[in-house]
Amino acid sequence: MAKAAAELGVTQSAVSQIIAGLEADLGVRLFDRSRRGVVLTIYGEALIRRGKAAFDELRSGLQEIHFLKNEGAGQIRIGCPETLAASVLPVAIASFTKRWPSVALEVDTFPGASSGVKLLDRSIDLVLARDGPSLEALAQSDDFKVTRLFEDRLCVVVGAQSPWAQLDHVTLDDLADAPWIMLPYGWGEDVIPNAFASRGLPPPHIALKTYSIHLRLHLLLTGRFVSALPESVLRLQGERFDLKVLPIELPKSPYGVAIVTLKNRTLIRVVEAFIASTVAQFTDPQASILAEAPASPRTQ
Repeated sequence: MAKAAAELGVTQSAVSQIIAGLEADLGVRLFDRSRRGVVLTIYGEALIRRGKAAFDELRSGLQEIHFLKNEGAGQIRIGCPETLAASVLPVAIASFTKRWPSVALEVDTFPGASSGVKLLDRSIDLVLARDGPSLEALAQSDDFKVTRLFEDRLCVVVGAQSPWAQLDHVTLDDLADAPWIMLPYGWGEDVIPNAFASRGLPPPHIALKTYSIHLRLHLLLTGRFVSALPESVLRLQGERFDLKVLPIELPKSPYGVAIVTLKNRTLIRVVEAFIASTVAQFTDPQASILAEAPASPRTQ
């Protein structure tokens, strides 16, 4: 209570009186009180949850007025994993900001499992996500809307100067003892291990687990490691990487890209404009930057 009072710039007794008044009006206890402080009851949690939605609508209304007054100004908060922040998102932002230069963008990179929580608490406006259990759970929920952008596939990749890049023919058998850089989730837990298991091989030797695509790329360029990258990363930014895609077929698995938003939430116009722009780039055959992207880095 003391911390809340300090945050609001009022006395502690004023905070207590407001809460007592709310509890009297609602006819329920919002907090369980003890000597160590207060804890939200289920009624308090419900009020907080709906209160966030109310304040989000108010924030959106203020941004909409700002948008109307300032010819397209506003803010968009985007969430995505690092692989999309290093491939799809820069292209989407570059195109969008040509049309909407006054919009401020904020990007939060995190694993896909956090998407639902961040959308529900209104800390972000939209999520760029990859296929997998997390996206499937969001798609099956009544709380979220999933808009598909394009299908992707996973490629086994090494540095162009690595010993595996020099072989005339490469299979997973040749990579059985190679040091792999894996994601701590997603394909690092299923696609690659399943590929080894399907050939009767022991699990791959994992030298490093990391969420960071930048660390992965720097280590791949040393020529000492093996990893996997989405084809979209290679196509959209392949000319910057001195990498080689090995001709290894991996088990088919959904690995497409989608935009996720919260249902029953009024999006401000600039957020709707960003979604429309991104969908057009990746789904319209005439406008798709995938169609215009350079070919993948050299393959075996």
